[in-house]
Amino acid sequence: MRFVAVGDLLVDVISEREAPGPGSRAHAQVAIRAGGSAANAAVWAAALGATATVVGRIGADPAGDLVERVLIERGIDAHLARDRELPTGVAVALGAAVVAAPGASAKLAPEDIPGRLTGDSLLVSGFSLFQAGSAAGARASLERFEGRWVAVDLASPRLAAASDLDELCSGANVVLATADEARAVTGSEPEEAAMELAARFGLACVKLGEEGALAAEDNHVTRARADAVARRSRFGAGDAFAAALLFSLGDGQALDQALEAACTAGARAAASADGWPE
Repeated sequence: MRFVAVGDLLVDVISEREAPGPGSRAHAQVAIRAGGSAANAAVWAAALGATATVVGRIGADPAGDLVERVLIERGIDAHLARDRELPTGVAVALGAAVVAAPGASAKLAPEDIPGRLTGDSLLVSGFSLFQAGSAAGARASLERFEGRWVAVDLASPRLAAASDLDELCSGANVVLATADEARAVTGSEPEEAAMELAARFGLACVKLGEEGALAAEDNHVTRARADAVARRSRFGAGDAFAAALLFSLGDGQALDQALEAACTAGARAAASADGWPE
């Protein structure tokens, strides 16, 4: 199964504890790794057995070298444009709080996208598709992809609500959203929102956190439960969910099986120290 992820590529800095108070200092375990939605999803897809490709933009700096090296070490085909002006993006997690600077990812351009993308499934991040600086590049990936499953993760309630989904997501046949994102773009609660999005795009999945997820297709709603876990990572659960869902669909599994696999992967990511498979 061939999986392609297009979107933000960052360096994640992950602290186990919350930010200390003003003027104070604390010691904690801190991890630094490659990250961003495209990298996270590709790592999970590769761990599940897919041939994974990442397309994105990084800086011409040591942080970009880190991202590229980690992806290659994970067996992922990395098509990475190098920005000579902007640095590689960074996301810092201090317990439950996250601060992010997108850096070079915010300038993803059509020329960064291969002229022809092929695979069984494509995942495009809404962080790239719904922001002006990177929208053209993300749109180019939707237009150039040749494959069965073409998915967009809405990624942000604010960004998704301010965007013309029908125009920007044209060509997609899968939409992934949290309950908040689905509500932001439809004004409806999860099941009704999923049905509305499915009518527009084909298949819609709404993630419900600890309650699992639901998917709508052909006027039918499928539900799956999630394993109860103690959440440790602020990164990766939604990306793991997307990767497992698309891997399973691309592998020919039925929607109910794919949704269960997605919930399992999402729970594993949430329970891990850094959101990646162990």
